[in-house]
Amino acid sequence: MKNGSHKPAINAHLGELPPARPGSVAFFANLQYIFFDNQALTDELRATVHTLDSYGGRLLPALGLLWDGPDNILILERPPLPGFHEYLTHSLGLRLPHLLFCGIDDAITPEIENAVRNSPGCFIDGFVTDERLAHLAETTDTPLAGTVDGSHRGNNKYLLHHFLEENGEPIFDTIDAANPDGIAPAGAALAKQGYHHIVIKAAVGASGIGLVRANANNPPPIPAHYFFDGPCLVQGWIDDTLDDITKVTSPSVQFLITEESVHLYDLTDQILSVDSVHEGNIAPPEPPLEPAVSEELLRQAKLTALWLHAQGYRGTGSTDFHLAFHNDGNVDIRICEINARVTGATYPSLLARHFQKGGSWLMRNLLLSDPMESRNVFDQLSQADLLYTPGRKSGVLPVNFNSTPDGLVAKGQFLILGPSHQSLHETMSRTLHQKNLHFTRD
Repeated sequence: MKNGSHKPAINAHLGELPPARPGSVAFFANLQYIFFDNQALTDELRATVHTLDSYGGRLLPALGLLWDGPDNILILERPPLPGFHEYLTHSLGLRLPHLLFCGIDDAITPEIENAVRNSPGCFIDGFVTDERLAHLAETTDTPLAGTVDGSHRGNNKYLLHHFLEENGEPIFDTIDAANPDGIAPAGAALAKQGYHHIVIKAAVGASGIGLVRANANNPPPIPAHYFFDGPCLVQGWIDDTLDDITKVTSPSVQFLITEESVHLYDLTDQILSVDSVHEGNIAPPEPPLEPAVSEELLRQAKLTALWLHAQGYRGTGSTDFHLAFHNDGNVDIRICEINARVTGATYPSLLARHFQKGGSWLMRNLLLSDPMESRNVFDQLSQADLLYTPGRKSGVLPVNFNSTPDGLVAKGQFLILGPSHQSLHETMSRTLHQKNLHFTRD
């Protein structure tokens, strides 16, 4: 084991909120540093997601569920839109962190340094733990919630793949490419094995960045920055165009890793675009998985969680799977990747399991074709008897809004809670048919 010799206790209680970590946290919700020092990948992400500076607001309702201390600090790039503080505190009863702000290209301010330094029992954390946060920890004499090496290694797809291979676990047919010149030969070799398409994965990537799906015999040029952290993985793409495959799905196990324990606390199904970009989640998976499939997912999730712990990673994350269903009823279960950070499923899962043990939830991005003031969104949902409040069996819980340049809501992340999948779909249908909101799916 890389960091420490002890194995943590594993607790697998799907549908239950994991215990909060002791202490307070100063969490840097700034996606500038999600790719560590690979600025080119960050620029690619910014070009793809135009409202990236509001992404960190998703942590606002969930941070108090992750850390039990009284002095949590959340560092955002911009303030949340009006209406959120009142809804999250007065209507939902959540404990919100103190907010500070740091722009995408700004240095950490003296105000932020002093707030961290003067918060007893505080840890420093972020989407990833990089050298910038390590420097702040040293400057303020404040401990990190994890380690730089553990965070970097835990998000490395190349290291994970070869760990699985060495341990005889199910893996994709894969060829390593040390540089851009290695992509075409790898694709050609996989084409000879019967694959029509390949997927090219940078060692470190997120949100579809660092991942390219391509024709096996004619892959596009791959930029040099995809090799910043080492070789790319070139893998055979498995979908229902291959003989004998009827469908593929992508479930995900949510986890929290601490020094002493690993908590597997939810099993979701990812909603992916045609380009395999994450668009939402539903829990539990729909249709329900066979018990033997769920057991195998948990077995592999436990194995990789122990690997992550050994790398020195501490925090939340997800193990993403690829399920390929065959005509004869057999199912191939392979791990796609580990995301060792707060993910798009972390905050909705924490909120859902806080307000309801078990039950079902659906997280989706919704667009407003006619942008409106944020308070009006809350008012319209409330007037339609859709806005979730504690004690309700079902409802819509707005998690975060993305705004236009003039401060109107253009898009939001909405969590739908309910006792069953049927109730989720009924609530979603009602939401999409509200004449004063004009929601569309993203």
